[in-house]
Amino acid sequence: MNLNLLSMSVFVIGHPGQGAMLSLTERNEDMLGESMPPLRKVNFCNFCGQQANFRCMRCKKTFYCSVVCQSEDWRAHRHICKASTPAPAKETPVEAIVSPVVGDRTSQPEPKMNQGDASTPQRVYLRDLEMTTLAKGTEIQATVLELHSPSKFFLLAQSPEVLDALHQITTELQKTYSGCSSVTAYTPNLGEVCAVQFSHDLNWYRGLVQSMAADQKTASILYIDFGNEEDVPLNRIQPLATNIKRAPPCALRCCVARVVPPSDTWTGECCIVLRQAVTGKNLTVSVVGLLESDHVHAVDILLPFMGKQLSTFLIECGYALEEETNVKPTKQEINALENASLENFKRLSNGKDDNTWAQPPEPLTQALGDSFSVVVTHLQSPLDIICQKVENASVIQELQLKLREHCLQLPASQNFRPAPGTACCAQFSEDNQWYRAKVLAYSSEERVCVGYIDFGNSEEVDLACLRPLSTSLLALPMQAIPCALAGVQPVGESWSEACVLAMQSIVSNRILCVKIMGGREDKALVSLIDEASDPQANVAEVLISAGYAAPSTSCNQPAEQAMTAAGDAQASGQAEEPLVWSCAELPTDGQTVALLVSVVENPEEFYCRIHNPKDHEMLIELGAQLKQHCKADAPPFSPKAGEPCCAMFSGDGAWYRVMVKEVFEEHASVYYVDYGNNSWVLKSDLRAITPRLLKLPFQAVRCWLAGVLPRGLEWSKEALLWFQTLVDGRQLSARVLSVTDRGYGVELESNGQSVAATLISEQQGRSSTQAVQLSVPTPRETHATTGTLAKNPESMIEKEQSHSQVQASNVTGASTKDAPAEEPAVAAPSAASFPVDWKTVELPLNQTFEPCVAAVISPSLFYILSPSQVDVKKLQQLMMELATYCNSNQASYSSSAVQNKPAPAAACCTQFSADNNWYRAVVLEAEENEVSVIYADYGNTEKVPYSRIMPIPLHLLELPFQITRCALSGKEHFPAVWPVEVVELFKSLLSEGVLATVQSFDGSTNLLSVTLSTERGRGQLNAMILDGLQAQTRHLPSPTPTLKADHPNNSTSSTTPVAAPDQPQPASVTETYKGLESTTFTTSSPAMALGPTQTPQQKDKVEDAVQKVIEQMEPPCGAPSCKVNTKTTGPATSGCCCLELKTKIDHLEQLMQQQLSLIKQMARQ
Repeated sequence: MNLNLLSMSVFVIGHPGQGAMLSLTERNEDMLGESMPPLRKVNFCNFCGQQANFRCMRCKKTFYCSVVCQSEDWRAHRHICKASTPAPAKETPVEAIVSPVVGDRTSQPEPKMNQGDASTPQRVYLRDLEMTTLAKGTEIQATVLELHSPSKFFLLAQSPEVLDALHQITTELQKTYSGCSSVTAYTPNLGEVCAVQFSHDLNWYRGLVQSMAADQKTASILYIDFGNEEDVPLNRIQPLATNIKRAPPCALRCCVARVVPPSDTWTGECCIVLRQAVTGKNLTVSVVGLLESDHVHAVDILLPFMGKQLSTFLIECGYALEEETNVKPTKQEINALENASLENFKRLSNGKDDNTWAQPPEPLTQALGDSFSVVVTHLQSPLDIICQKVENASVIQELQLKLREHCLQLPASQNFRPAPGTACCAQFSEDNQWYRAKVLAYSSEERVCVGYIDFGNSEEVDLACLRPLSTSLLALPMQAIPCALAGVQPVGESWSEACVLAMQSIVSNRILCVKIMGGREDKALVSLIDEASDPQANVAEVLISAGYAAPSTSCNQPAEQAMTAAGDAQASGQAEEPLVWSCAELPTDGQTVALLVSVVENPEEFYCRIHNPKDHEMLIELGAQLKQHCKADAPPFSPKAGEPCCAMFSGDGAWYRVMVKEVFEEHASVYYVDYGNNSWVLKSDLRAITPRLLKLPFQAVRCWLAGVLPRGLEWSKEALLWFQTLVDGRQLSARVLSVTDRGYGVELESNGQSVAATLISEQQGRSSTQAVQLSVPTPRETHATTGTLAKNPESMIEKEQSHSQVQASNVTGASTKDAPAEEPAVAAPSAASFPVDWKTVELPLNQTFEPCVAAVISPSLFYILSPSQVDVKKLQQLMMELATYCNSNQASYSSSAVQNKPAPAAACCTQFSADNNWYRAVVLEAEENEVSVIYADYGNTEKVPYSRIMPIPLHLLELPFQITRCALSGKEHFPAVWPVEVVELFKSLLSEGVLATVQSFDGSTNLLSVTLSTERGRGQLNAMILDGLQAQTRHLPSPTPTLKADHPNNSTSSTTPVAAPDQPQPASVTETYKGLESTTFTTSSPAMALGPTQTPQQKDKVEDAVQKVIEQMEPPCGAPSCKVNTKTTGPATSGCCCLELKTKIDHLEQLMQQQLSLIKQMARQ
């Protein structure tokens, strides 16, 4: 099996589908205990694998993240989608069984633990076990238990101590867990050591959780005492009981020392031969070294039947190569290689095109703190990563097409010999496609080493595989973004192969979120977050927790590649000395530490300093040294983002250590590393720093208060004042509970009282285990943004000397001298109304697509689900704001709801009857006591009383609806009031599966040209509707009304609740299809519960509508006196004025009969 300890891949579950509807799955955020994370039900999209909150309404088994994924997956899902059978009323619903378990769990079978065990088991991780460490040069007798490859196999030392420990552990496990069969599966954490029931003999053994399946039903387990692996259902996994000895893993993980595979991986033949040679045999093993924090031993094995070492055998047989020692080339060697490359280039370059004009384009510029989505295109180690921005994918694709077209027109030229350092086109050997490249070196006269500037990889190609670039192809910046993972360093001298493989399994073929943490030379120090996994996976934390990497000793940077800047040597003209710095760290082993708060943004972001008199004295002394250093004459200094330097604080004119965040023409944004505040300073107020001034670790420690969250979406002004009062000027007792990208999560005590508990008791915050309680700000209420204690660094030192005196700060906003305001104040909500001019999504012109029709009023107005992707995060945030507004103002609007009836097509807030939650909606029809609405972000319809309708503020309409307002093109010929028969005909034809093309956008409505599908003859629906309208209006007994463009306000519709994608959804799916008068249709979309074929009732409906049009096509003169008697009176003698008109109508009737017969035949197919 391949090593895949850190795989966080999302696997496709079950068979996805587009059934009928999507319904919102239940949410439950209850906690199982303080010592373990929230246990919640997580579902994944059956099409794309992302987290899903919706499910197919028909089968209720398949989950999706959006309507788009459900539509794409319908072809596969429709074959297995069957209506679910309702469970008996007395039985527990299926969702209740798999919901998070809360409350009393004593009724569930549990492993037989000691009587003293707590109800919540204590999780055990690999780091909690004792680790076996064998010194270099040690020889042991051991048996190979499991062999995956020469880089990964497991030994069992044949010593009495190890064998006795293995026997005791195995015996105790069987005693503890015999007869255990838990109904509710235990959910382990990644890297946790659990008791696992082996599938072959059903006995219990210690197992390491390597990864979890996407459906959260199975886990990949490594049996740490035997070395084998298997996927195990969660119901066969239990927490490791406290009575089980915390002995080190009996299986010792090893690798063959001093060898590497000839290619990227070990061959299958090599593994088979090696497995037959050593597995199960008692061998002499020599320890050569230790890798990965003593978890992996590099060993060599004596093969008794050959009398030689295993490494020698692998090399002689061609299965391996001798590992080259990781020795950096000397400056002389580098110069020699460069000179050789230059000689190879010059040897045949006389009179040829050296391409010196084509310089590589500029790289993409990034700023400190930027965050964006990327894909990793090249990975050599955690410190050598190449990324591409996801948002530039279309630009890169267009570039590749232009490169291909450009190079196909240029034949290979013997005159083209680009110089090293220039840019050109190169043909990649693996796919024979053309890419932009930079010439790196000439390995020979006809072979060139090139680096692909948009992807980051490099290779050696023939000179004939190069082509010159045009100026236009060099305009686009280099798309490859060189990165280094922040906060990690190798466990040993270099990154192990297993670490690189593990990181590749995490980042390959995934969209990751990157945040710029700093920079060094030509690379960006970044954090990598896999937001698609649940919970979100921080790549650096995963590597550290698995033992592949160690935390960096420097501040957000690799220790071995610390960022450098000008120091003392710069001023003296001597060789530059690298700048290495570190940050103060809080103990994470449960110890309490005294802290002093220096800067407060809010309880979720504040900065502290450890209250240590010695460090305080050193900080004061450092201030004097900084003043002396910065006042001295110094050469001009050019600051760079991510580098430390000295800055003068405008508030007191003193000098402090800072980290440069951003650099502009005259100013720079800096972070005061010893206090935590930010500020803008003139570049003239910056000085280079020396290594001597960096010896004291940066004193500011970023923290967040654990156990408390804001009561609403953000911290209120009162909560900020409360928190500042509790921490300002006081010595705090802190204990670290967790460490994240946001800093240390701490439990704070002020004067013996818990700060978090005080905020909760004073109604200024809520417990992190409680549901959010949102409140709506009134128009008079002002919101405090991130508040900062307006104190300069010097005042912090002065305050520490007198911290016994409580100093309450009355400044809540960030001072302009400290830092610019990073977020504007939140504006009060706008006035609420029932607007009919809400902005709809403008569809791309001339785009042809298969519309998912949500509701039909008439050909002048109908709604389709927008084909664009839903921004889930923005929609969730909007729903929270909507719930806040509606719950706070429902009482004031309920009394006047009936008097202020909304007009058709007006936007509003509607309370869905199935879950009593509020959603954005659009009015379809307003009746006497109730109103018919379509839920604007989900597409389903419902009739609700006026008490469930509220006006909507304009700021809640900024995010476009997921339904799009549409009409047939040719609105200028449409009537104000449509005949019922024509509307019914339009609905029936629209439900049969059509293609729509966007003709134009009139400012409020997308005008579409609609054609029937190929199976239906591809007839123009616009023309059919106009013909039917003209035929009917021509035969009406009254004059034709004046034609004018229809407006949403004049539209009427009779609607019936129809189940639709996700929330909100009606309680019963069956009821929504009882009548065919519903105005909601879809074509190959989730809302089509009855499938894509037409029902017999719908066919009859079309026939009735056609027949009514035909029956109305009679002569306008219907009185008996006007009837023409062809037997007695010829045309010449007829006195009827209608005879000539009848002749024309007969001809028109024949044409209409042919047209309607065609429609009738298509409807029956």
